[in-house]
Amino acid sequence: MLRKERTPCAIKPNVSIYEDVMRSQSNTSSIFKNMAVLASGTGIAKLVGLLSIPIITRIYTPEHMGVLAVFTALVALIVPIGTLRYSVALPLPRNDRLAVNLAVLCIALLVGMSFFSALILWLLADPVLQMLNMQALLPYWWLLIIAIVGAGFYEILTQWATREKAFKPLAKTKVWQSTIGAIVKISLGLAGLKPLGLLIGQVVTQAGGILSLSLGFYQNFWANLPHVSRDRMIFLFKRYADFPKFRLPSQFLLVFSSQTPLLFSAWLFGAETTGQLGLALMALALPIALFGQTTGQAYYAEIAKVGKKNPEKIYKITRNVTKKLLFLSLPPFLILLIFGPILFEITFGAQWRQAGVFASILAIYLLAQFVSSPLVNILSVFGRQWIFLRINIVRSIGILFVFCLARFWDFSPVITLGIYAFALSVHYFFTAVTVINIVRRECVIKCNI
Repeated sequence: MLRKERTPCAIKPNVSIYEDVMRSQSNTSSIFKNMAVLASGTGIAKLVGLLSIPIITRIYTPEHMGVLAVFTALVALIVPIGTLRYSVALPLPRNDRLAVNLAVLCIALLVGMSFFSALILWLLADPVLQMLNMQALLPYWWLLIIAIVGAGFYEILTQWATREKAFKPLAKTKVWQSTIGAIVKISLGLAGLKPLGLLIGQVVTQAGGILSLSLGFYQNFWANLPHVSRDRMIFLFKRYADFPKFRLPSQFLLVFSSQTPLLFSAWLFGAETTGQLGLALMALALPIALFGQTTGQAYYAEIAKVGKKNPEKIYKITRNVTKKLLFLSLPPFLILLIFGPILFEITFGAQWRQAGVFASILAIYLLAQFVSSPLVNILSVFGRQWIFLRINIVRSIGILFVFCLARFWDFSPVITLGIYAFALSVHYFFTAVTVINIVRRECVIKCNI
């Protein structure tokens, strides 16, 4: 007997196929509407940042920009430790009482970790930064603490905004952060505060939206504050223990692996090639930040509201979102693949044609990354943080293997990046398949209960 094709879980008898499909499409439409709001804010913010770069590079020296790069990398590595990644769980509690308890827990962890970091840097800033070969930051170690606290609070508020689906305020903060940050960098640089102006401007860029987001949520927060208790926070600390166990090291590996191509390029090919690669990676980061990350936030907000008890609905939303993401990612993928060198030469000048060649090669993985990156939020909803960690371990090992292979066989930059792009494409493809299979298995389990 032939079996009818169907989704992993049978449709409930009291819901028609038409109603089920329409409901799924409505959820998908909501995701892409929210994505458009976030993308508009992120796009304007990125545009402001790009327009300010030619001015900033004429005020500050390369040495100043190097201090900024080290400062930004340190903050990126330390900020996730501030809340132990419990902030990522804020969209998950089913009611605001529990969510506020989790927010207070995140704030307490951030304050405690910041005091601990300040004490370590106060006592050991000189030997620690020298050991890490970051002596240029010694006069500004105190600003690291301010940046960590500010970025940590903004991360908490961002996750609360995701929970509330308050994407318009979130988009506005991104625009203001980038605008005011650029103004601070330029104005303080003209006033002679170098490189301090760059660092203060970077702090504003990462944490400038705290006040506006706080004003938007304080009523709901204060209304539920009387329900905050030590027992509830301990319960949530244990309930979401997978986040510090698995999500925290995963985030570290993500930051580390994102910096690996530039670090290995400097080691293998020298400063000029690394500069060309840096511009190529920056150009590729724009569509990912504009659409991939914003889609991930909107998608996470939607499936977190649905909850893990309704895997059929999450499966339908995921299937529709994946199809639309694939359709959206094809144009930039093909444009970069075919016209990368010409576009870079026209936009940035003839000396940057090599960056266009690199971008054309790296576009191979852009399609797979764009489609698969938002889907990993499913792992948070279903409590599979250990899988996310495993995915990032495999990715980091794969990247290290590619560049060590290039070193051993003395590959050219083009061949090395070609292998790197192919390896990442395979990684993102299997990541998407793994995540979708998790949802399918959850559907089957529910059907059998």
